Amino acid sequence: MQRAAAAVERLRADGIYLAPVRHHSPACALAVGALVEEVRPAVVLVEGPEEYGRLLPALLDPRTRPPVAVLSLGTEGGGAGFYPLAEFSPEWVALRTGSRLGAEVAFVDRSWVARAGDERSGDAPGRGVPDDGASVEDAPGGADDAPGADDDAFARTLQSERNLAHSRTIAAVAERLGCRDHDEVWDHLFEARTSERLADWRELFDDVFAWAGLARLDYEEEVLDADGSLAREALMSARVAEHRARVEGPVVVVTGAFHTLALVEALTGAPEGEAVVRRRPAGGYGPPTSADAWLIRYDHERLDGLRGYGAGMPSPGFYERLWAAHREPGGPSALGTSLLVDVAAEATARGAQVSLAEIASAAEQATRLADLRERPWPGRTDLLDALTSCFVKDDGGLDVGIGRPLGQAVAEVFGGRALGEVPPGTASPPLVQRARERAEELRLVVTDSTPRRTRLDARRTPRHRERRAFLALMDFVGSGFAHQVSGPDHVAGRGMGLLIEEWEYAWTPLVEASLVELSHQGATLEAVAVHRLHRLEHELATTGRSALGVARLVAQAVVAGLSEHLDRLVALLRSTLDVDPSLESVVGGLHRLVDLWDARVELGLEDHADDLLDLLDHGLATVAYLVPGLGAVDADAEPAAVGTLVALRDLLREAGRATPAPVPDGGAHPRGDAPPPGGALTRTTGRAEPVLRELARLREDRGAAPGVRGALVALAATEDALDDDVLVAEVRAQLSPGADPVAVVRFLGGLLRVAPDLLLHTPELFDAVHTGLRDLDGDAFLAVLPDLRRAFTWLKPAETHRLAQQVATRTGSRAERIDVHLAATEQDLRAGLALERELAAMLTRDGLGAWGFGASRHTPANPLSDQENQP
Repeated sequence: MQRAAAAVERLRADGIYLAPVRHHSPACALAVGALVEEVRPAVVLVEGPEEYGRLLPALLDPRTRPPVAVLSLGTEGGGAGFYPLAEFSPEWVALRTGSRLGAEVAFVDRSWVARAGDERSGDAPGRGVPDDGASVEDAPGGADDAPGADDDAFARTLQSERNLAHSRTIAAVAERLGCRDHDEVWDHLFEARTSERLADWRELFDDVFAWAGLARLDYEEEVLDADGSLAREALMSARVAEHRARVEGPVVVVTGAFHTLALVEALTGAPEGEAVVRRRPAGGYGPPTSADAWLIRYDHERLDGLRGYGAGMPSPGFYERLWAAHREPGGPSALGTSLLVDVAAEATARGAQVSLAEIASAAEQATRLADLRERPWPGRTDLLDALTSCFVKDDGGLDVGIGRPLGQAVAEVFGGRALGEVPPGTASPPLVQRARERAEELRLVVTDSTPRRTRLDARRTPRHRERRAFLALMDFVGSGFAHQVSGPDHVAGRGMGLLIEEWEYAWTPLVEASLVELSHQGATLEAVAVHRLHRLEHELATTGRSALGVARLVAQAVVAGLSEHLDRLVALLRSTLDVDPSLESVVGGLHRLVDLWDARVELGLEDHADDLLDLLDHGLATVAYLVPGLGAVDADAEPAAVGTLVALRDLLREAGRATPAPVPDGGAHPRGDAPPPGGALTRTTGRAEPVLRELARLREDRGAAPGVRGALVALAATEDALDDDVLVAEVRAQLSPGADPVAVVRFLGGLLRVAPDLLLHTPELFDAVHTGLRDLDGDAFLAVLPDLRRAFTWLKPAETHRLAQQVATRTGSRAERIDVHLAATEQDLRAGLALERELAAMLTRDGLGAWGFGASRHTPANPLSDQENQP
């Protein structure tokens, strides 16, 4: 390190000024600005993929306002990489200041495609173990560097600082200084300097060089080779030498501090630099790499180390204000109080109670903490400690979860919500700009990345239909901009009786990144959507025909405003209905059709209404063909089959009102109407007759699956197709003595799932079920008890209570002793019954059988037997 420090001075004398920085550090940004202003370089070189050079006109455009990011799209499977720039980023200051002073500016680092390729091939796994055994994760663009890396491998940062975070030397310095982590060490050593000290760029960069150089010495050559650092440093050092040989004036080089020691050793020919130099190709690197890259808006949330970002400073909102304070008279001395007041205001707005006295106490405590820690003003950790001490009133701390207004306020003020600006038509594809302009036309907020909700009455308000179509279109193409959270959902078939729908949306950098990636599919959202539509059609047509899947695609296209493709989609659905072997899928698809017909005015489908009804008739014919197959399902498939029957019942009710009658003036066709008196299945138009005949045949088939028969009996009873006496006769026949207990329970399960209230309102049915279960022998009863319990879960709690009262009345017991929860397992019940049998046998042997709850007549086996004699 001593030799390297002397080499830094020789390089300066030779006109090469190395500026080791921490990404997004206001202290380094101030020092970089002072360096460039003083030496007036001919060239300013910045660490970043070389292909970014073509974006310099956009980056230097006065209308570009950070935070922004350069987005790199790799080859197939290579994901994407972000190179963020904030107003307080040293790289941003270097580019802007250098350009303003007439210097040439350029990026010097390996291309994103090469770095991502190394990662995929295994050349840069990004993992190593320093000699103390600590874990190292610094893969350039590695998945661990991403915002939300655990669940979003698409987004990766090209400015990783994982090696610094895991350095044992920095950890030792933190312990010695009483700091919690490397972020607080950095603040203590560098950010907590006065504006005047930071203007002395020599002192700052010498100190940063020592700080990062000592950290680098923790890592062996194999680790640095594995994470791609040496290959990058080979290119960077070669480019610096090329530029120095080409120009007359000084060269300023701004790179992450972790790389500076390697650059010094390689540029001065030190023996330690051989590991870098030997990785240069024999013929040199040639011209800079050319690859696609785009400039997009970025935000503080994804720049925040505390929220998952793998490089730079945490709490960008705090450091942006620190950067601004350095350029104001008096510097950052008053920054702490201003931040505390803003946190209190945000917390109060969210429902917290923060008094003026608490603000004053926090300000005083933050100042005293800074004095104790030998800092000129309260830093980030001093303020957070003061907030925790003076504002927090429970054990939740500064948690940002639901119902935590203080934590949310701190996240808002310290994290920030700024969203940058990129001038139109510069470096983003047209798709991004057109989508944003469309959102603004519809009065959706895209000036920041804060998630928002919009409530739409699309049924009655044309403007809301336009907004819904745009949100649905953005969702369909996979932009990540919006998703529906409540209300009528035509695609999923939920909430169709509701009037208001609610969508959540947020214009984030990942939205722009997704749109950039989609731009090769079309210049407009509609073109991209059509491309996706054709791909999904092909998948549905070739990889398993699903009527429900095609019907959902029809609904997606309609809701997203792609109705001009409806004829082709309807033809695909018609052919799919002919070959789909799943009744569940066919019924689900027809439900979507009826929903679309109901909303035909709202969705602009008046011209297709007859086609939808014709397709419904076609689908019901398929349903009639598939119904008999339900009778052959096994016990495992029976619950799904019964669920399909319930859905079919609902479908037939809806189909009964789907007629070509004219729509009432002044609005959409009414939906969710209560059916007129009488059974809906007996009132349906002719289109349902084939289905009803097949359902009746299946109900009369004694060999059909018991659960399916039970469901069909209940359906017929609720639709007035069976009189009560016939219903009771059916149930008694199923529960007759000698019947298979398993079949009995399956039958009851189907019946209770479809119409659990029949048991409560039909006394004869209650008697039949009671008698059938009472007559089961003990072993059979215990064997089917779990399934029996499951069957009765279809009763609502109030219905369960009423049933318990009826059972109590019938058996002469008290309801409160029946309708009670006992913390006993099935094993407990078995053990108790075994013990009861043993006790009864002992009493009988001793001539005391009359004392044994009827043991003189028989040994109790079924808990429902002789219940009038049970305790």
